[in-house]
Amino acid sequence: MSSITDLNDGRAVYFDGALVNVAEVPIFQKTLAVVNTYYDLQRTNPKLHTYQEDGQTFATAFMTPRSVTDLQKKRAVYTEIAQASYGMLGRTPDFIASGLAVLSAKAGFLGKNKYTDFAANAKHYAERVKKGDIFVSHALQNPQLDRSKALNAIPKGYAGVHTVDHDEKGIYVSGAKMVNTLAPIADELLVFNPPELLLDAGDTSYGLAFAAPLNLSGAKIVCRKPLNHPGYSENDYPLSNAFDEIDAYILFEHAFIPWTDVFVYNDYAMSNRFFVESGMFIHTAHQDEVRGVTKLEFVTSLAIRVAKALGLADYLGVAEQLGELTSNLELIKGTIVNSELNGQLDEQGIFAPSEQALTAVRDSLPKMYEKALQVIQHLAAGSMVAVPDFREFSGNNATILRQAYTSEKIGAEDRAKLLNLAFDVSSAAFGQRQLMYEYYHGGDPKRIRANHFRHEDLTAGTAMLERILKLK
Repeated sequence: MSSITDLNDGRAVYFDGALVNVAEVPIFQKTLAVVNTYYDLQRTNPKLHTYQEDGQTFATAFMTPRSVTDLQKKRAVYTEIAQASYGMLGRTPDFIASGLAVLSAKAGFLGKNKYTDFAANAKHYAERVKKGDIFVSHALQNPQLDRSKALNAIPKGYAGVHTVDHDEKGIYVSGAKMVNTLAPIADELLVFNPPELLLDAGDTSYGLAFAAPLNLSGAKIVCRKPLNHPGYSENDYPLSNAFDEIDAYILFEHAFIPWTDVFVYNDYAMSNRFFVESGMFIHTAHQDEVRGVTKLEFVTSLAIRVAKALGLADYLGVAEQLGELTSNLELIKGTIVNSELNGQLDEQGIFAPSEQALTAVRDSLPKMYEKALQVIQHLAAGSMVAVPDFREFSGNNATILRQAYTSEKIGAEDRAKLLNLAFDVSSAAFGQRQLMYEYYHGGDPKRIRANHFRHEDLTAGTAMLERILKLK
């Protein structure tokens, strides 16, 4: 577990337009405290959050699943970690840890070159991160500068990260990655390419996968605009003032990466294979969808609480809307369980969840999440827009506000907190970023649906069709 002062290690983090000391930024301090719940739970609930291997104790997130029971245990771990942030922090340490849990066993396909053994590097990296329980953020998405062109056709090379030189000690990289979630407060960074936007032969220098410290010379972390509201309390902005996921651009300028930290080098085909064939994709997807359903349950519960507090829950039309949300929640929960029960044991003895089931969640959950936000907006409506500054409850207007704002169902200050939360989740910048995240963090929604159709097993359905359509 890192303290905030540990992260003052020379990393070049730019926030609010200036180079900052991470330890001195209040929203970073708050966010890291929530992230560190991952480590706290290993002490307070070791039976669930740790396991024994070769006489040593490790975080359960790093456990290589060998059975349905293992996946179920990991689901319980992911759920409890996600609950600390109400599902709003998408890239807590267990995300990459869940992928590294299988990388060591599956890294053989990466091969070697005359300078280094990529497969051995990946195996050693996974083992090192596991032993140190290191918080790794990942840099995956390439900046969308001109989507009509290949990466290598974009001037100056900032449409991705590419090699500019190498020697017997290592490689030198330049370029950029976007939406690097929680990178400013992570311990290390794992850089690779997304599998759905395939590189081609002209993109050879972009065919990379490597690990790097965040204080790497030649690397800059440029944060997006913050979503918090300085000057207001968490009573006014219960989520956006409590933490921020802190997406960032990572810019590399002739940064040196030693060969020991390189897993793919100047190989566009291997780069395309890295995330999926390493096993990282399917196991991080399991963590991600468990985190997502935790978030869906939170906003579903919020919609119901708003309806009850405002005296709306007994109206049939409202109850119908709430029933749609709870039905959606059960469908997602069931599909995640289905992904575990219908998983398969691979040639390395690793039990992987069903990709088709998890892809169905990835497609459906964002729409269900958006529906929950729409219901919250519909029910809270003008009530959440009209909430006064919470400081009014301790000022000259406190007495009359409590009289005016209190109902038989809820007190004035509790009502204000609830409606502020409804606004923060459904309508404020924080909530809108969370909605965008659900739709796009897993890749292009159209590609997700198209790939699901192409890989669905319809053997039984096809057999029935053939039987009824068979010519007599």
